[in-house]
Formats: sequence, C-alpha cells, structure tokens
Amino acid sequence: MMTETSKLSGRSSRLNRFFSSLRFRLMLWYLLILGIVLCTFSAAIYVLEEHTLYQSLDSLLLTTIVQLAPSYDTRTDQVVETNPSVMVILQNPEGHLTLLHPDVSPSAIPALRSTLSQVKSWGSGQLWGSSGYSFFSTSSDGQGLHFTIEGSPVFPDLGTGWNSYAMQRVTITTEHNQLQSVMYAGIPSSNIPQQLQQLLTILVVTTPLVLLFSSAGGYWLASRATRPVQTITCTAQEISATDLHRRLNLSQHDEIGELATTFDGMLDRLEGAFARQRQFTADASHQLRTPLSIVKTETERILQRPHTFQECIQALAIVHQENQRMTRLVGDLLILARADQGKTVLNCAWVDLCEIVVNAAEDLSPLAEQNGIEIRLSGLDELVVWGDRLYLKQLCINLLENAFKYSVGVGKHIEVNFDRDPSHALFQVLDEGPGIEAEHLPHLFERFYRVNQSQAHPSGSGLGLSIAHWIVEEHGGSIQIRSTPGKGSVFEVRFPL
Repeated sequence: MMTETSKLSGRSSRLNRFFSSLRFRLMLWYLLILGIVLCTFSAAIYVLEEHTLYQSLDSLLLTTIVQLAPSYDTRTDQVVETNPSVMVILQNPEGHLTLLHPDVSPSAIPALRSTLSQVKSWGSGQLWGSSGYSFFSTSSDGQGLHFTIEGSPVFPDLGTGWNSYAMQRVTITTEHNQLQSVMYAGIPSSNIPQQLQQLLTILVVTTPLVLLFSSAGGYWLASRATRPVQTITCTAQEISATDLHRRLNLSQHDEIGELATTFDGMLDRLEGAFARQRQFTADASHQLRTPLSIVKTETERILQRPHTFQECIQALAIVHQENQRMTRLVGDLLILARADQGKTVLNCAWVDLCEIVVNAAEDLSPLAEQNGIEIRLSGLDELVVWGDRLYLKQLCINLLENAFKYSVGVGKHIEVNFDRDPSHALFQVLDEGPGIEAEHLPHLFERFYRVNQSQAHPSGSGLGLSIAHWIVEEHGGSIQIRSTPGKGSVFEVRFPL
C-alpha cells in the first residue's frame, strides 16, 4: 500500500514539475499564438474564397445578362435564344410573368409570382453585384433598349429544385425611358455552398492537426532553447564553497550566453572572495600566533622556577608589548570587518587636513624621536576637505607609521607636502627608506602583504596600508605609490574638493 502511494506521489510530483516547467509554458504560449494565427488565417481564407466564388458568379451573371439582351424580342416579350443552364423570367408592365426554361412547366408560374413578390430588396443579397450598371442594346426586332441592373443578386426560394439559383433583376426601358419589361435572370449556384462547406471542413480538420504536430515541435524547440539553462542549473548545484573553479564557458552570443557570462563572472568574484577570506583567516592566525607564543613562553618561563623581581618585570614588559601588538591587530581587523560589512558610518564635516596631519605627527613624535626621524611639513598652511576627522587622522597615522618603519636611522627625515589643484586636495608622504620594487607596488594595499617577510617590522600588523586605502576610498579619493629602489617612496593621496 505504501509502495503504491509513493508511486502515485512520485508520478504526481513529476507531472507538477512538467506542467510548471518553463518548457511547458513556452510551448503553451507558442500554441496559443499559433492557434490565433491559424484561426485568423483560416477565417481569412474562407472569407476570401467566398468573396472570390461569389464575385465570379456575379461576373458570370452579368455576362449572361449582356448576352441575353440582343435576344430579347419586344413584340413577344420573350428571349428568342436561351441557354438551358440559364433561367429567365420576364414580367411585363401589367405584371404578367413568362418563364423561359425548358425543364420548368408553365404551372410553376403562380409559385414564382408569389416568391418574387416576397423579395423586398434586390440589393441585400450575398453578392457584391453590379448595381446601377446600365448598357444599351438592340433587341432581336431592331428596337433600341436600355438594360439597367438593379441591386445585387439574391437567392430567392423558387420552390423545389430552384433554391440554388442566383438571380438578378434587370429593368428594360425604351429609348424614351418607358418601361418595357423586367427581366429576372438566374444561373445555378449549387456548387458554391458545396465548395465552401468542403473548404470549411478542411480548415476545421487541419487546424487541430497542425496544432497537435506543432505542440511536439514547440516542446522540442522550448527544450532546445532552455538546455543552456539546465546546464547552468546543474553547474550551480555542483558548486560548493570548496569547489568554485567550475565555469559554464558557453559560446552562445544571445541572452542565454549573456546570462552564462554573467554567471561565470559572479563565480570569479565569489572564488576571489573566498580565496581572500581563506588567506585573510590564515594570515590573521599567523599574525596572532607569534605574540601568543611569546606570551606563552614568557609566562611558562616565569612559572617554571623562581625568578628575581627584575626578571619578572622584564617578562611582564614583554607580555605587555605583545598584548599591545595583539590589541592593535584585533582593532585593525575589527575596522576592516566593519568596512567589509558596510556598517561604518562617517561623520563628515569640513576639516583642515593640515591640522589633522600636525596632530597625528605630534602623537607620533615620541616614536619619531626614538628612531631619530624628523617630520617636515611643507606646502600650504591650510587645506580644507570634506571628511571624518577621526578616520582622516587614522589615515595620517598609518601612513606616517609606515614611513617610520622604513626610515630608521639618525638624520633621516619624513616630508609631508600639502597642495591643491582646481578639483582636488593633495598631500604626500615622502620617506627615505629602501624603496620598493615595481612588482610589489600593485599588492601593497592587500591585507597582510609584506614586500619581504624577512624584513617585516615586528610591531606592524600588516593591515595599516589596507585601512588607509579603505579610508581614502570611503572619502571618494585616491591613493597612489611611487617608489624607486634605494631612493625611498612617495604615498600621494587626493581628495575631491
């Protein structure tokens, strides 16, 4: 019982997926549009065929009347020569009817009179007709007559055997505009309804068949059109955080190809983001491991055996130094984490950048004196920019600290220059360090990147320039590095005015 239930549930699920699939909906839209086109086309064919058939009948009827005109005899009020397929009824001014047809007996005249008298309008028939058409002809007895066609042909009920005639009323007048007679000329039209019925049957039968076969073709086309989407779906399902190297690489130059290219671009960005995250985690762990190892070593050394008070003070000083290093590293990591999440809010105002640099230099003056470095300020005395005072000070401190690390030595100096152009405020930090090779310049703002690990400064976290770069970008500015090995480096920052 459970097996049957599971089978029914599985079958129902497959049907639901089929009917809700994009392929099925595309096929339905295709069939709907095709059905509307076929119905419109079929109706147009039917109307056009009907028009053509009745127009031909009307032309034939007009030709028949023109051919009958010379055979009309005014003396007998009859047509001398008649075609067996043409029915002619003549009505003189007194209302007397004369039926000219070899297969109809005179006894049918009373019925014909009644039928013709019931035709209210000789212009409401199905045919377009030649209403108002008039021509002149000489009768068989030499009289000149005017023949005027009135209205359009009609299909009066003439009794059994006469229902399928198209009849036209023709007024015959003399040259003096005196009524001579009224002629009703008719020709068989029985094959027209049959032809129209056959055409209608063909259209009614073929339209569903065309839709049926088109549904299969439409589903195949929809499947082919959505095949790249299935490829995208399968690839997306196979991708995980540890396997981001898969790509679609579709060569189509259409909307699907554009989607695939966008998808591949997204995978490139995700792979890069995951790679940076893994590298960031590994680097942060590495940076924290060194001070933690030092703290562990010093505490274990003190605890293993008795030490003098001076030795304990030295060990605590080392622990305190490493604790400050870890605190700085964790603080820098927190700044970058908030920056990555977009949670940092800048409290911007018009501030003097020269004043901020002076304050940062004063805060770092003990470090400068300790390393025998002189800070020189040059250029403008005031440079007002729109920004967050605290973050701009952090930027200046990071750039100055970076310059201190590589300008150690008595007599060394760091120069800070202020300038402006019509659209930017500019300040530069120039050091007298060893310089940087060109191959390293594009990577200096990457987190934990070091030009030479063996020369890495022990007090640095490897995040100062990354934070500086982020602060500059948040203020809408730009930062560039120019460096020549052996001649120092120049960090140039531009802020929009």
